[in-house]
Amino acid sequence: MKLKTGTWVLVADGGRGIIFENEGTAAAPKLKIVRDYDEPHARNSDLGEDKPPRAFSPADGRRASLEGTDLHQVAEDRFINRIAHDLSEAAARNAFRELVVAASPNALGTFRKAARAELSDRVVIWLDKDLTKHPVAGITAAVIKALEDSTLG
Repeated sequence: MKLKTGTWVLVADGGRGIIFENEGTAAAPKLKIVRDYDEPHARNSDLGEDKPPRAFSPADGRRASLEGTDLHQVAEDRFINRIAHDLSEAAARNAFRELVVAASPNALGTFRKAARAELSDRVVIWLDKDLTKHPVAGITAAVIKALEDSTLG
């Protein structure tokens, strides 16, 4: 499979997301940024209480600590959901025909859950790699390799 002209590529993790469009050809792809998302998140301890919640057991009167909410993960999930929502709206407007999604494993799982059917149907490959810190040439090479490998297997 080739990276066709007009194909969009999403590269994301929990705090950074970049949407590219291939303005080149399938033989010579050229990714151009369509939209850039950047939302750094504070540490979990800075976002909320540092002590876990406590529970009281009515059976024996003992107290136990409960696992607290990971507020950092909640913020990252909201961020990915926002990107999925924006891409779903773009898909509804037919802004693109095909989409490549390259994201960190956690972000990829969240994105898959949040993506509407019309968006998921346009995804040609799900790539569980965090490429957000790679240069555009490296992103292009990784996407091309993943597309080629998907047709071999």
